[in-house]
Amino acid sequence: MVALSSKKHYNKRRKMQRSYKKRGFTLIELLVVIAIISILAGMLLPALSQAREKARSIVCMSNIKQLGLAFEMYKMSFDSRYPNNPDWKTKIWTYVDPQTRNKITTCPSRHGKTIPNDNWFYGQGYNIGSIPAGGNIQGFVGIREGQVRNLSNKILIAEWGRPSDGKGGCNAGPPYRNDTDLSPAGILNSDTTSFWAVCRIHMDGSNVLFGDGSAKWMRPEEYHSNADGTGTQGTVIAPDWRRYWDTSY
Repeated sequence: MVALSSKKHYNKRRKMQRSYKKRGFTLIELLVVIAIISILAGMLLPALSQAREKARSIVCMSNIKQLGLAFEMYKMSFDSRYPNNPDWKTKIWTYVDPQTRNKITTCPSRHGKTIPNDNWFYGQGYNIGSIPAGGNIQGFVGIREGQVRNLSNKILIAEWGRPSDGKGGCNAGPPYRNDTDLSPAGILNSDTTSFWAVCRIHMDGSNVLFGDGSAKWMRPEEYHSNADGTGTQGTVIAPDWRRYWDTSY
C-alpha cells in the first residue's frame, strides 16, 4: 500500500512538472513586463544622468579651486598683486605641479565635444574686465588684492568658451565694456571675448571662482547674460552683472 501511494504521488508530481514545462508566458504578460521595465528605465535614467553630470561639475569645481590656490601663491610672491595679461596661466603655472596642469584645465563634460582638452588656455577665463578698446570696467589684471572692492562677490575665474565651435580663450569679462555698449562678440581675445563665451556645460550653468577663493555653480543669467554662444545680438543682460565683474564697484 505504501509503495502504491508513493508511486501515485510521484506520477502526480511528474504530471504537474510536465504541465509547468508546457506553459509559457502569454503575449499580454510579456507586454506588461516590457511596459514595467520601460517605466522604470524612464524614471531611473534621467536621475542617473543628472548624478553623473553633478559628479563632473564637482570635479570641475575642484579644478578651479586649485587654480585659485595658484593665484594665492602667485600673489604671495608679487606683493599681493594679481598677474598681468596676456599669458596669465603661464605666470601662475610656476605654482602648479606639471603633472597636474592638464588635469585641472580639463572638463569631463567637454571631453570630445567642444573645448579641446589638450590646450591649457581653453576652458577657464580670467576676469580681465573691459579696460581695452574704450571700456571702463576694472578686472583683476595687475592690481593688488587691497584694491578689489567686495572681493568675495567678484568673479576671478569663470568656465569659458563658445560651445558652438569650441573656440575660447584665457580672457573673460562682463557683458558690457562700459555702461552702455556690449562687449565684442565673436573675435577671439578681442577686448573681453565675453558676449559669446557664456558657458552652460553643467546642467545649464557653470562654475565660477570668486576673489576670496570660494566657488559655486551659477546660471549665466545670474551673472552675465542669456547668450547662446553664437554671438547673436539682442541678448538679455543680468540686471546685477556689474557687482560680479567690476572690481572697483
